[in-house]
Amino acid sequence: MGTLGLDMERGLFLGIDFGTTNSVVSIYNFAEGEAQTIPIDGSNIFPTAIQFESDPEDENKLSRIFGVQAKEAAIIYPLSTVLSIKRHLGSEQKLTINVDDNDYHFSPEQIAGEILGYLKQKADEYAQEEMGISGEFSGCVITVPANSTDRQKKMTKEAAILAGFEPESIYLRLEPAASAISYAVNEESNKKVLVYDFGGGTFDACVLEIKTEEAGEPAISIVSTFGDNDLGGNDIDKVIIDIVYEEFKKITNEEIDLFDENADDGISKRQKKVALVRLQQAATQAKERLSQTKATKITLAPLIQEPKIVNINMEITREQFLAHKRQNQLGDSAEIFDKFRGKSVSDLIQQTIDCVDRCLEAGGLTSADINEIFLVGGSSSILFVSEKITERFGKEPFKSKISPALSISQGAAYYCNMIMLPTVRGPIVQERTIHPLGLEIAGRRFMEIVAAGLDIPKDGLTVEAAEPLMTNHDNVTSMAIVAYENTMPTAEKSITVNREGMKRLAGTSLRGIPQGARGQEKVKVVFHVGQDNMLRVTARSLSTDGVVTELSVDELYN
Repeated sequence: MGTLGLDMERGLFLGIDFGTTNSVVSIYNFAEGEAQTIPIDGSNIFPTAIQFESDPEDENKLSRIFGVQAKEAAIIYPLSTVLSIKRHLGSEQKLTINVDDNDYHFSPEQIAGEILGYLKQKADEYAQEEMGISGEFSGCVITVPANSTDRQKKMTKEAAILAGFEPESIYLRLEPAASAISYAVNEESNKKVLVYDFGGGTFDACVLEIKTEEAGEPAISIVSTFGDNDLGGNDIDKVIIDIVYEEFKKITNEEIDLFDENADDGISKRQKKVALVRLQQAATQAKERLSQTKATKITLAPLIQEPKIVNINMEITREQFLAHKRQNQLGDSAEIFDKFRGKSVSDLIQQTIDCVDRCLEAGGLTSADINEIFLVGGSSSILFVSEKITERFGKEPFKSKISPALSISQGAAYYCNMIMLPTVRGPIVQERTIHPLGLEIAGRRFMEIVAAGLDIPKDGLTVEAAEPLMTNHDNVTSMAIVAYENTMPTAEKSITVNREGMKRLAGTSLRGIPQGARGQEKVKVVFHVGQDNMLRVTARSLSTDGVVTELSVDELYN
């Protein structure tokens, strides 16, 4: 048996930061007494990408390529490559993959499961061969954005099951809390810390209170959180793509629409896909360079070859990068484009500061209450981010020894330590509810049952509705039970479920209610929120002939 065997109380767990653009995996190294990032294919940063191709041994099967190779293959095989799958989690829409002129359809969780399965396989091999660890990873802690909906969490968990992790050993933890653990393990004083998490697909602001207990271990509690699930580094890239696309339109006299696959403009669908992948990669690289330098060149020669050769050779300055207002839809939905139309990088970063302000407001805090600001996520390395944070708080962000790209995964590994060996002391994170949860009632009104900011005990949080539901009509035999999440709470007392920020989680019906006069039959509703941030709703008729239904939001989505 190697350094670490599977005789631990809960098996071997892997900490996973499953990101929109990149993913990172870590393990708690008991020999060193610290979290350690595991390189996948030789690198700590693994592109969250997959490419499908025909299996040379069986034409009816598909083989897979992952990571860097898949990301590079996207330029040549854009129709069979999937990037940024995390942004699709929460959607029921299938993804279409075309391999050798044949279409294949996958759900988002299937694609995510394939990538997580590869991460698990490579982590297993590394742990066994390089760290002397016996066995395989049976469980995992996967981090999710603080403002994830229950639907997104459910699909993330399904993906982990498809990857080969045991269902009862899959834990979801919030990204800001995980990153705060990386910060807190070396802290010896009580502090309030703002975690500014600007990743590839989402932005989260989270205030955590860190208290050092007598035993010397930090206790972390979430004070407040606020974020935007549709704002991330990918949207910064879109501004750079917009700059380049404006140049492309001038060269082509706007005769070619790269984003309309069906346009009759003499350029094939495949060539458009290739051009867009190259544009995306060039934009990402330019963003990274402009985080360090005052100007960078973008050269795409040629970008397209038919119906005519179009070369792009241009310089983008940091000033232009920050000030350019986006003008083109660039393949986004109308709803998303409305959000970003006319917005510059400076505007988008200001939106993250607005989220920070909402986070402080939700916690009843001011900037003076914040002792440290901890930057997380690749997009937080943009110099303008640090400048805006310094301007807002009058202090520079904390200079961490851990790369912002690795901190979330390593924090997840500390969670793994506590799960694998619960008798061992370590950083403690007090999980709390993030958004109000409740039901739709008569008049499409929202009845809040679980408030935001409630502590979630180890065995979960159980909250009963203050008042029972009542039948609205005579002789009804069923009642709709529909759960909602209020992702943008306000001070309004009466709100409807169709207002901005309301997320429909799931619905079912309580059937078999005894017939009677309107209001005679009453139904008790109980919400249970687990430490895995999943929700279970129970509705029970209070009559002697009472019936019961249970809605598990991690299983039932309509």
